[in-house]
Amino acid sequence: MKKYEQTHFGRPGDFTTVRHLTIHGANFEIGHTLGRLAIDRYGRTPAYFAAIPIYARARRIYIQRHYPIHWERMKGVAAAFGLDPEDDRYDLSGLAYLVDLSAPAFGCSAVYYPPATTVTGRGYLSRNYDFFIGSMAGMLGVPLPPEVMQQLPPVMSEPYIMEWYPEDGGYASLAIHAFDTLSGTLEGINSAGLVVSILADNEAMWELGPKLEPHLGPQQAVGLHELAVMRLLLDTCATAAEAEEALLTIKQYYRFAPLHYIVADKAGHSFVYENSTGRNVQHVIKGAGHPQLITNHQLYKHSTPETIPSGPPTPGDVGSFWRYRLLSDQIASHQGNFTAEEMKANNACVNFLKVVEAVSDDPAQRDQVARMGFRTVWHSLYDQPAGAVEVSFYLGEDVQADGKRLERRSGYLNFTLEA
Repeated sequence: MKKYEQTHFGRPGDFTTVRHLTIHGANFEIGHTLGRLAIDRYGRTPAYFAAIPIYARARRIYIQRHYPIHWERMKGVAAAFGLDPEDDRYDLSGLAYLVDLSAPAFGCSAVYYPPATTVTGRGYLSRNYDFFIGSMAGMLGVPLPPEVMQQLPPVMSEPYIMEWYPEDGGYASLAIHAFDTLSGTLEGINSAGLVVSILADNEAMWELGPKLEPHLGPQQAVGLHELAVMRLLLDTCATAAEAEEALLTIKQYYRFAPLHYIVADKAGHSFVYENSTGRNVQHVIKGAGHPQLITNHQLYKHSTPETIPSGPPTPGDVGSFWRYRLLSDQIASHQGNFTAEEMKANNACVNFLKVVEAVSDDPAQRDQVARMGFRTVWHSLYDQPAGAVEVSFYLGEDVQADGKRLERRSGYLNFTLEA
């Protein structure tokens, strides 16, 4: 087993500390390494993973039957904690950090460019990850004393670039994790060239309102939560067809809120997968060889231009329709194929601070939206044939005298899967 870790940023004044963790070994060893990390870096003890036994047992049996790769990793986690992996007083299917739950992205905009639409003839996934830059308690409005709130770390301040090379099953993969080092996959690419990304389904959240059913404590559900689904796709799928089949047959639940997925293979086949708001109907929207866009509304309900509301973004919807229209217009008006720099520029136009500027001409209202605390935490660009990603991270911002906010972003870090 080989392990290598490198830290990027994290200087005084930097919002983000990025950790790049590479692990070669059996899946048991990958799980054991992550279990030790949870103990040594985050002070986890078995008590943290206390579960409702009947649900933990059912979830364990489901994973043993349908996701044996993950079960091997869970056994490694159990060994790190000195536990029996079949002791259902504990749920070791995830290793949360900085939060007490696995959580999805709040905003986000992604575009898949198939090979036929790019200058290099390679497929690319370009994605903005937008999220709250405070603590999870702050995001959920948990009433805590100010001195306690000030000590809580921002939930997105420590993302991991996870590079895993399993030797006994599963594709090698390069993925960005947050919330959970074991199962918190937000996006990534595997050695077969499959790229995946997850985005919040804000429309379902609006419609559900008080009927939203998050698992903020012990999970009373069986199957795989929204981020664990991403990890399964990277572990087991080489093509869009395989990923489509997996998504249609996996038993899914959401830990925090409904989400939807964009998936593409190296041949240029792409699709968006969505559940209906009531989660009783599954939808697969194919890219058909064209650039495929996704933001935070349900595509199956808004499949034609006239079904997409016009006008500026509103604070409540974080500009999902506005971002989608802007990206659509830019792609439709573009002459010729796209360069990597043009893909980056397209996503830069829907950076969250651009949403703030588009909300209103009133500086006070803009400031109010900016103080909601959401930012584009990173932009990533995946190159499928190269098995590579380049990522630029949010490091902070400065406020000018006129109230305009200027982001401090990192240059692009480059990561590539080993051949």
